[in-house]
Amino acid sequence: MHAVTNSDALSTPFDNEFGVDVAIIGAGVAGMYAAYCCSLMGIGCAVVDELAVPGGQCMALYPEKTVYGVPGYVGVKAKDYVLKLSEQCLTTIRHKFFGYRVEKINKTSENKFGIEARSISACNDGDNDIRISAQYIILATGIGEMKPNIPVTIKGVSEIPKSSDFVQFYCLNHALYRGKNVVIAGGGDSAVDFTIDIAPIAKHVTIVHRRENFTCEPHKIVKIQELVNAGKIKLEMNQNILELREFAGKRYVYTDKKEYTPDHIVFCYGFIANPGSIVKDLGIETEKNLIKVNLDNMETSVKNCYAVGDAVTYANKKKNIIPCFFESDRAVRAIKTKISGG
Repeated sequence: MHAVTNSDALSTPFDNEFGVDVAIIGAGVAGMYAAYCCSLMGIGCAVVDELAVPGGQCMALYPEKTVYGVPGYVGVKAKDYVLKLSEQCLTTIRHKFFGYRVEKINKTSENKFGIEARSISACNDGDNDIRISAQYIILATGIGEMKPNIPVTIKGVSEIPKSSDFVQFYCLNHALYRGKNVVIAGGGDSAVDFTIDIAPIAKHVTIVHRRENFTCEPHKIVKIQELVNAGKIKLEMNQNILELREFAGKRYVYTDKKEYTPDHIVFCYGFIANPGSIVKDLGIETEKNLIKVNLDNMETSVKNCYAVGDAVTYANKKKNIIPCFFESDRAVRAIKTKISGG
């Protein structure tokens, strides 16, 4: 595997093998902004993502979700925000590989990172494999492989037919809930955001939460109370969901206090993180399946390997869009200092 300089021209964006200063794995918000920071600082980079389009979780899981707290927007759908961000961050990035799964990262004989990725998208023409040599890597992989977090105490979930739309963990199309009765399980930001988004189109929404209070941002509670007052939603607090059933064309949700018969139940209990084989193969130190970083520079326990976004953990880490910008900027600035010999 050979290295090339930033000025080396590529005959096609799908060359089989090439080199850059930085390889960014993941093109969600954090990965896109890291690429933008690289372009601002004159650092050659390549971006690789398993999804066919940029946007990470925002596009794969929550395209219709309204994003709050982003500077410059009172409220914007995730898909629209991602589109604007990709226009800003990726337009000038030449080496973009979407629909490519990174299968291996190792150290080369030149003490660089060797990244091997295979095309998994039918829309990709040319070589099925790409190999990148990079002095630095930035992992912006989110929480990796995601599995919905459903308490084992809830009976009947596995018995619901896969063809059924009764049980949902996230939904790409809010139109599914139009005119329907929906139970939303959870009391954090995801549950509240989802409630606020679908309440205007659903027939009725019931939030079932095991605690007395929500754990979302305070300003959202004001909106929830407005929806309660308008009769659009009902709050059922201090209840634990015990069992789900679907038979004879009817759907049931049983808690330790009541029985509900919704058209759909949406679990907003989050996802279980699985960083995948890359993190394990590199020997990166983790905590609860998230990557530990030095907050001063976002470097992992592996030299010249950085991590940003939902993939990482540190004290007071908040999983939302805003920290992605701070973390990506800090990581790229640390890399720039090393490149400059600082």
